[in-house]
Amino acid sequence: MRGLLRTQTLASFDYQWKELPEGGALLSDEWFVQNGPRIISEELLCLRPDWFHGKRVLDAGCGLGRWTVGLLGLGCDVVATDFSEHALERTQENVERHCTRDQAARLRLERADLLNLPPDLSRQRFDLVFSFGVLHHTGDTHQAIINVAELTDSDGVLFVYLYGKRSLSNRDRFSLAIQRLVLAPLPFKLKRRAISLLRPGADLHHVFDLLSPTINSRHTFEEVGQWLEPEGFPEVVQTIDHNELFVRALRRRESVARYLLPFPGRPYWFERYD
Repeated sequence: MRGLLRTQTLASFDYQWKELPEGGALLSDEWFVQNGPRIISEELLCLRPDWFHGKRVLDAGCGLGRWTVGLLGLGCDVVATDFSEHALERTQENVERHCTRDQAARLRLERADLLNLPPDLSRQRFDLVFSFGVLHHTGDTHQAIINVAELTDSDGVLFVYLYGKRSLSNRDRFSLAIQRLVLAPLPFKLKRRAISLLRPGADLHHVFDLLSPTINSRHTFEEVGQWLEPEGFPEVVQTIDHNELFVRALRRRESVARYLLPFPGRPYWFERYD
């Protein structure tokens, strides 16, 4: 059953990246394009923009490349990975559309399963490992976090965004799980139409993300801290005070101390889309 759910989830995202590239907080949204580098620096990582220049970064689960573009804009050298070939194609297209030629030259794309890293990737180390909204769809969030954490260099930074268990009540989580299971057998084109009827007027990309993949794990900050501290991250914090999990983990605080920014306050960048 776990294998079937994972196969369905991977196929769902492959369809989503190919067929649903537009929505709020995506690269079809001009405000987001303009503010992406600032969001990464000031709200997600809370590190000054000059820290990023020349850093080697892994975007683990790049999707449409929305954060890849922002990281390139900050001056990083980026390895963008995804299991979906359509995601990698879209990322390449979006980098060519939104980045300068010099920025685009600092991108490398690699297909990767975050639960079973390719040998070449598993031997590499990065100044920043960045994974936004991906690991909770793998079917084994704990193992996926350990896998990407191991790729973080000895002075490096890890950032992950995960669904928070406290963001929804037990009743709401159960309701969403039932909706996903009912929709799961439908071909994706028919599912897309059904979701449009279920949530008329909603952002289709984001509602499809919510209801189509059958694996959508939710976690607590305490869980994530317990996973990361034994992996060599003595400082694990939430940069954004929210029930969803915006987690920054440092291997050595002193390596980034002079670049640290205060944590942001409301309104947070994503609240403009509520």
